[in-house]
Amino acid sequence: MLSGWRMAGLAAVLGLLGSGVAGMALADVQPGSVAVRHPGAGGPLRLAGPAAAMAPVVVGFRLLQQAAVACQGTSYRGEQVMLWWGPGQASTSVVEVWHQPGRMTLVRASDTDPETTAPGGIADDQGPDGTLGLSGRLLVLLQSNYQVAYAGRGSVVGRPALVVEVRRPGGVLAARFWLDAATKLPLRREMFAANAQMISEAAFTTLELGARGLDGMPAAAAAPWAAQLDRARLAALRAQGWPLPGQLPGNLALFAASQTSARSGPVIDLSYSDGLVVVSLFVQRGELARAMPGWRQVTVGGRAVYSDDPDRRSLAWSAGGFVYTLIGDAPATTVSRVVTTTPGTARLGFWARMAHGFRRLASWLNPLR
Repeated sequence: MLSGWRMAGLAAVLGLLGSGVAGMALADVQPGSVAVRHPGAGGPLRLAGPAAAMAPVVVGFRLLQQAAVACQGTSYRGEQVMLWWGPGQASTSVVEVWHQPGRMTLVRASDTDPETTAPGGIADDQGPDGTLGLSGRLLVLLQSNYQVAYAGRGSVVGRPALVVEVRRPGGVLAARFWLDAATKLPLRREMFAANAQMISEAAFTTLELGARGLDGMPAAAAAPWAAQLDRARLAALRAQGWPLPGQLPGNLALFAASQTSARSGPVIDLSYSDGLVVVSLFVQRGELARAMPGWRQVTVGGRAVYSDDPDRRSLAWSAGGFVYTLIGDAPATTVSRVVTTTPGTARLGFWARMAHGFRRLASWLNPLR
């Protein structure tokens, strides 16, 4: 039951880091007020007009605002590589992304069919838009939880870039973005844990800007999740017994919710973020099958769940008549806190842990196993 949602969940997480229209956050700003002169030249960043006297924090946030607009309005095709360092293990994935402004974004992982990550004909602030994107709605949360500042210059895939740093309260580095100097499209992103250790990196390895890059864009293999849920509909579902949290630990606010139908019934996709990290929680009625090929039981935050990823960013469990699938673009500590407070997870008891230990000991002592 879960395997059919693996790619859908990936697409949801990929896209929540960059969704379409930035109207909510950008209604009262003028992104064009910060203009870069001679982006390919050396020396310090030069800004036009009154922006020249702006502090790095103001310039940094304005650049991210421009990046959100660029994610919506820039046609491109590219290949992106993503690296994650989990608890003792690392993982790598490569995706192709096509973005057609005002219509759709397609994301295709290796050996899979392309997934539509924005409704055809609609590009809204809740739909996915590539792994390196930004949105106005996420910027609102980002500004509430982090400190942003322009940090200098760089280059990615041979293109001059402007570097913006995101820091936690207290100054610890949380993320670093490289924005294309000409278009402000995000080209690279690094994310760091609270101890300043890098936990992920995503970057374009190839990029073609403009409509010409969309030639040969494949047809989508899956329909988008177009049924958006408003507060009234969420309240009605909660009244029917659906466990749909309004907020998760780590200042992760519910900022998007949608619904689709599966053979087993409706599936609710809840998207949470603090503006930087994103957690997507899928909820559906049912129970996990006893046999789950490709999944293994792990302990996260003292709770028993199943994972199909070495870095434990994709987790599943069932309880109380519901199946939960969590996919997190977030540090392991954040994922752990979410798991321990999400409805349905059960803490491993003392005897359960002892039994697990005895089984391991028996397997070591039994030479026939």
